[in-house]
Amino acid sequence: MILGITGISGSGKHTAAEFLKQKGWVILDADRVAHYLYRPYTALWKAMTTEFGEGILGVNDKIDRQKLASIVFNPDNTDALERLNKITHPEIKRYLKNEIHHLHRRDPNIAIVAALWEGVGLTEICDKTLLIRTDKQLAYERIKKRDGIENNIYDLRIKSYVEIPNPDYTIENKGEYKEFYREIKEILKI
Repeated sequence: MILGITGISGSGKHTAAEFLKQKGWVILDADRVAHYLYRPYTALWKAMTTEFGEGILGVNDKIDRQKLASIVFNPDNTDALERLNKITHPEIKRYLKNEIHHLHRRDPNIAIVAALWEGVGLTEICDKTLLIRTDKQLAYERIKKRDGIENNIYDLRIKSYVEIPNPDYTIENKGEYKEFYREIKEILKI
């Protein structure tokens, strides 16, 4: 099975993926793929620095995610996120499709983790989709702990999120790990 896992930032997508990994699933993380693809001096890095300027660079010419976020989630720069997505989404999708093609030779269960699911256009390559919902404040607390971002930046980030229509499965993550894992096991029959 190829399972797409989605939800707002902080919903528990990566927690679910880690649980599936422990059960033998292969995990493909669209965010990690993006970071790999825009490492310094690659074609994607060049396209992003051309579009947004070298001000998005940090140490060792790596793209600084916080600097980039301050541009693309700025309410005064309404088309910046769309411009970023036009640059990154086709490459992310291409990379993930290639990985899936190679992994299918071993026939594992695969989970793809992505927040902007529809934007990347991955629904067509997944057998099933899992939407993880959670309370916005709980999600923010998780992201603040993980990324150290402020509430206003988080609010701007989640405004761009569009919930996937008609997911095959939906889980409400209330922050109780045992219950969360039990629901995943139940719906996926693992």
